[in-house]
Amino acid sequence: DNETVSRNISAMATSIAQRGVSLRPHIKTHKLPEMAQRQIEAGAVGITTAKVSEAEVMAAAGIRDIFIAYPLVSESKIRRAIHLIRAGVRLMVGVDSLEGALRISQLAQLEQTSVEVRLEIDTGLQRTGVAEAEAIPIAKEISRMNGVDLTGIFTFRGPVLHGSPTRDIRSAGHDEGKVLAALARKLRDASVPIKEVSAGSTQTAIYAAEIDGI
Repeated sequence: DNETVSRNISAMATSIAQRGVSLRPHIKTHKLPEMAQRQIEAGAVGITTAKVSEAEVMAAAGIRDIFIAYPLVSESKIRRAIHLIRAGVRLMVGVDSLEGALRISQLAQLEQTSVEVRLEIDTGLQRTGVAEAEAIPIAKEISRMNGVDLTGIFTFRGPVLHGSPTRDIRSAGHDEGKVLAALARKLRDASVPIKEVSAGSTQTAIYAAEIDGI
């Protein structure tokens, strides 16, 4: 339904732009380069993928700003990500452990390049990411690694509030944004130069975007 798709893309892009926040939609719901391009034309700064293989398909179609949210830990996948960077793609990679960041650091140094990474924070979904209490020491250690450039933090929580599913999407989005923005301030106070603070899901994005610091 082209009319519905166009309306949805426009509505999200407009809502986020009105809040002065950048939009980076996840392509897992459509996996179509043509659809991703429509989202970018509507105002998205880039896209999010779950896999390096998805990023390769999107890059081949001309999309040049991609965030791979799921951590890459195998040598082959990290090397494929580095290949995209060498091909001129602005590629960011999610990390959720010191070990994962160290693997990227070692391979990036071997390839004489640098990989932009974002640290994933577990804000309540308890699926992936580092605990808030561990985020500062881990971020400090990553920021000292050669071959990686820690530029931001991100989270994915969805419609969860205080550890439980909720239908109060507004409160869930606001809380998610507040938790992550507060952590970003603590990281900066600890001399970790976080630039990008990324939160929100399809349901909560417009509410997370209302929080100063996202």
